Amino acid sequence: MSCVLNLVIFAILWQKVLLHFVDQYASKAATAKPIDQIVEMGQGIEEIPLGQTQTRNLNLAYNHISTLPEFIFYNKSYKALTKIELYQNKINNIHVTAFRGLKQLTMVALSDNNITSLDPYTFRHNSKLEKLDLSRNRITFNRVGVFLISRTLETLTMSHNRIEQIYEVTFMGVPKLRNLILDGNILYMLAQNSFKSLNELQYLSLANTGVYRLSESMFGNNLPGIIDLQESPLAKRFDPPLKKITNNEVRSLIKIDQYIFISDTPV
Repeated sequence: MSCVLNLVIFAILWQKVLLHFVDQYASKAATAKPIDQIVEMGQGIEEIPLGQTQTRNLNLAYNHISTLPEFIFYNKSYKALTKIELYQNKINNIHVTAFRGLKQLTMVALSDNNITSLDPYTFRHNSKLEKLDLSRNRITFNRVGVFLISRTLETLTMSHNRIEQIYEVTFMGVPKLRNLILDGNILYMLAQNSFKSLNELQYLSLANTGVYRLSESMFGNNLPGIIDLQESPLAKRFDPPLKKITNNEVRSLIKIDQYIFISDTPV
């Protein structure tokens, strides 16, 4: 009888101990702070890891990620991301829906990858996107289509790609662009209306490119506040060579360049 009683008492005590630990675990889980930022730089990661719905900043730079499949961030529980840093990876394939579902996204850094092209609709549904860095990739522009469609993008960095020409339609999909950085590209040809659709353009960098002349038709009535022409053939036509020129100087340069171009044209 005493053995049975002891077993009953032991069972009751053990149940209380278990309930105590369960309550403690549940309490900690309820009060645990959500991970606001995930930083996994240089860890040899090959795919986007599982996240949390509350995570706002994701930094996976210096890894081995090569592809961004459809809905990858949304499917990995990232619902509130505002900033994504994926520079210095091996990305060569980005599905058109990879960034879909990220309604708070404002900045994406994809520099130093192996990207050759993007579907124009890749960021179409990221209605708060302001900054996109695609520098040091292998991107070229398509003659017959816009490069990107985004009604909110303000800063686009595309330095050191393989851009040779800008066509009339290239930037028609990013009307709110204020800063456009194209330095370090070959860029020997600008179409007649290259930047005409960019009514809010304030800064344009054509430094270290092959640009040899500008015309008023490229900008329409909306000249940028500053154009960086350092180390371009156009800059080297002047003594001393041009560097960064402001709005009024841009207008004067275009007039001078038109005069020189007409003078140099064979009759």
